[in-house]
Formats: sequence, structure tokens, C-alpha cells
Amino acid sequence: MRRAIKTSVKLFSENFKSLGPVVEIGSFYMPNYEKLCDLRPFFKGLEYIGCDIRKGPGVDRIEDAQALRFSECSVGTLIMLEILEHLPDPHKSISEAHRVLRDDGLLVISVPFNLRLHGFPSDYWRFTASGIHMLLSDFQDKIIFSLGPKMKPAFVFAVATKVSTYRFTEEKERFAKRIEQYFRGSFARGYISVLKERGKDFFGHIIGRASISVDFFDKSKDKFYDTSWHNERNK
Repeated sequence: MRRAIKTSVKLFSENFKSLGPVVEIGSFYMPNYEKLCDLRPFFKGLEYIGCDIRKGPGVDRIEDAQALRFSECSVGTLIMLEILEHLPDPHKSISEAHRVLRDDGLLVISVPFNLRLHGFPSDYWRFTASGIHMLLSDFQDKIIFSLGPKMKPAFVFAVATKVSTYRFTEEKERFAKRIEQYFRGSFARGYISVLKERGKDFFGHIIGRASISVDFFDKSKDKFYDTSWHNERNK
């Protein structure tokens, strides 16, 4: 897990009202990264269930993200960080997330975009913000942002809810402001851990070819497959 992703979860916990139980899919603590992987301090006072497909530190029960054993509408907050790229059928896992979440529950996910092949047990996919928006199409409301060089972001982060509410609208606006303030306010906070992975991107940033940004997904500006925009452009 990148430190910037953990920071995003921290800001999520401070700006959204998380409900219990909090279920983390992919909670196994990698050796020497126990402190970085531990999200439990952000959800004090709530039941926290760490799940993975293998036993080990951070894991309370064995679960398959594509066939969760939680009852329908039984989970308050579901966290899936850097998991979807390892699943043969990420659509199925999102469908399962939708099934087990309460109507007022929250889904928190992050996915890599520019990252080397890695993983347990396999590494299948990379995702854009547009792709995550499509995956979350059954969720009525959501906020999605990418972090890193604008044209080659490090990762995409999203918070989604099954039923749109005024409270969620307020919370996501507050969250967006905090994300911008935090990551745009300090180069070191969010980007050093991202850029040190890729020297080429770092030097591209220095010469202005890899602008660093926090980009929030806006469906109205997602024009790649909008035929009306294409036709207008070619008049």
C-alpha cells in the first residue's frame, strides 16, 4: 500500500461518518509493512473485520471478494484497497460489495494505474477513473479521484454509496476539499512516495511534462466515447 493511499483513507475517516461493521477485504499485513497496512486506528469504536484469502497478521476471517459470506445489507463500511487488479472478475466483487452493504453504507476502493506487475496470487488489470466510474454504475453516488502525473496517475481512489443522500453530498464535498488541501498543499505529502518509484516521471515533472495533480472524475467531461462531442468536433 502506498502511503498516499493510507492518507486518503485517513481523510475519508475524518470526513465521512463510517458505519459498522467495517470490513476490509485484503487485510493481510505484508512482512515489514504491518504499520503501513494497519487501518484500524482510523475506525476506533467500530467493529473491524479484516478479511483475506489467506491466514496471517491482520486477518480475522477468510473471505473471497468474489463470493462474500456476509449477509445482504449487513456491512456498514467496506474497504477494498489495491484488490481489484488481483481478481479475475472485478465486476463480480463490486456486485458482491453492493449486495452486502447497507443502503446507507460506504464502499472505499483504490486501484493502481501506473504500477509494475506485482501480486498475490496474480495481477490481471489496471484501471482508469472512467473505468472505476463504470464499475460503480450500480452505486447512486460516488466521488472518484486520481493522484499522480495527470496523464499517468499512480492510483485511483473512490468512495461510493448505494443510495444518494444529502449527507453523502455534504461529506464528499468536504472530503474533496481536504484531499485537495492535503496533497496540493505539500509536494512531499503525496508525491514523493509516488514519484520515487519512477525516475522518469520525476524528471518529467521537473521539466513540465508530467504535471502532478489531484484529478476528480467528472462524468460531464469524460468525452472519449461521447459521439455527440465527436460529431461536433468534426463539423
